[in-house]
Amino acid sequence: MKKKNFYILSIAILILLIYGVAKWDNYREKNLVSLLDTSKIEKIYYNQLPIMDEKAAHNRQITETASILELIHFLSQYNLKKVGDRDFVSEYPDEQFQFQLEYKDERITMPSLIEKDILLHDLYQYHITNGPVGYEWLEWFLEKHGEEV
Repeated sequence: MKKKNFYILSIAILILLIYGVAKWDNYREKNLVSLLDTSKIEKIYYNQLPIMDEKAAHNRQITETASILELIHFLSQYNLKKVGDRDFVSEYPDEQFQFQLEYKDERITMPSLIEKDILLHDLYQYHITNGPVGYEWLEWFLEKHGEEV
């Protein structure tokens, strides 16, 4: 009977340890590029600013590989830390970028860059730890490299 209790206790401790490590990994600081799995992005869709209707379809796209790599390089300078579920309402609509990333394996991710936070799939909120984001450069880049859909 004692061996059985030892095994049960060992398994319970192992499960708690795995859960703790997974939670720590989920909330530790990460680079934006690694979070978005940018190595497999094929197209980027977005709305031209200012956004008039939040429910409007994306009306601009970036499809050139060189432009996508340049945007990824820009995003690679930012680090994020998960803060939990979506928990804010934006007060600055001019500082929002909503993207749709289309991957080579047909996955789609829809990150939103809002002020100093990132939303993924409108579910999880990440805070940019080394921001603020260079909105002026991002606006210039999107205007220069974006194409009509």
